[in-house]
Amino acid sequence: MKNFSILLILSIYLFSTTELIQLLKIPVLISHCIEHKNNNSKLTFVQFLNDHYNIPVKDNDRDTDEKLPFVKHVNFLNITAISSTVSSEVPLMTSSIFFEKKLLFYPDQYYLNTYTCHIWQPPKIS
Repeated sequence: MKNFSILLILSIYLFSTTELIQLLKIPVLISHCIEHKNNNSKLTFVQFLNDHYNIPVKDNDRDTDEKLPFVKHVNFLNITAISSTVSSEVPLMTSSIFFEKKLLFYPDQYYLNTYTCHIWQPPKIS
């Protein structure tokens, strides 16, 4: 059942996005070939294909000729861009709760210690 569903989904996808849908027109090709064979008994299938695909002739059955597979090509893939306007305004959230500011640094940390400049000196070359 799982394999069947995978094959079904894959075939639906391929038939809807590629030219494989043209393969469903093969019965039209066969019936049209039989019609021409009834009119001309010496006509072979290769001659029929040559007459309808290599050198298309405008005759009284042009409507049927256009229904043959791979005569008309359809553009299946369409890229569509949809633009939507989205509001970029962000509502401002104001808070009525006040917090006390706490100092993270104490004032004596800003003063330079006199010993630190003596400790961290580059080595002296004598």
